[in-house]
Amino acid sequence: MIDSSGAAVDPKQGSLAERANQALLVLANRADQKKSESELSAIATACARAEALTSRLKVAVHITAELDTLGVLHAWPPVPAPAAKAIPNLRAAATRAADPSQDLTDRLRSGAVQDALKAAETTAKLLEQALINTADTERLRVTPSDLDSPIVTMPGNESLQVRIRAIQSSLSQGTSRQIGDLPSAIVRWRRSAAEWEKVRDEVKRTMAGLPSEIKAFVEAAASTSGAPWSIVTAAVREWLDTDDHGEGYEVRKW
Repeated sequence: MIDSSGAAVDPKQGSLAERANQALLVLANRADQKKSESELSAIATACARAEALTSRLKVAVHITAELDTLGVLHAWPPVPAPAAKAIPNLRAAATRAADPSQDLTDRLRSGAVQDALKAAETTAKLLEQALINTADTERLRVTPSDLDSPIVTMPGNESLQVRIRAIQSSLSQGTSRQIGDLPSAIVRWRRSAAEWEKVRDEVKRTMAGLPSEIKAFVEAAASTSGAPWSIVTAAVREWLDTDDHGEGYEVRKW
């Protein structure tokens, strides 16, 4: 439950989350008074739902601020029309709830209040989906265009192969449905993309030091079709027999 001692709401502020929070605090105060079982049940149900929705809206706003800090461009989704009507409905509910002489059971279960809660849920879903879409767009933006292309790796350099698989796995994973994980996921994707550049440069430096015949063989062996027997020259066979260079290669017969 929200602590009423530190959750004062500026009446000039009119966001749906703020109005829901204001109404929630008044209802919590009413629950402390002696009421019928049906009214206490209606108050508890409304409080639980409003509290959960308020939390979701606040989390969405917080994650949006974090994406701003990361420099991720995003756009707020259009606010659904019912959300605009929900604000005065919640204001009215909070005002009437302050009157201890009124029974709130029917009022809390009325269409106006339920529609306001539904509008808050719709708004939360729209915000969350917009954040998920924004994060996935950033993932696609930073993903190297050659991520799925074969990368030449040298036999005996298993650590490089492990790095390549880890990077490909990280950047291929879909966006988490938990919006709280989005900022850390974006940081991880950017780190993986930068690591891919380092791997590619490392491979280029290694390949640059190889004789042309061996370089042609290694590049062909990394392709999906493999290296044809015609390029396995005497120099290539000698290289394969030296320092375990042949480990990791296999002969296929078509």
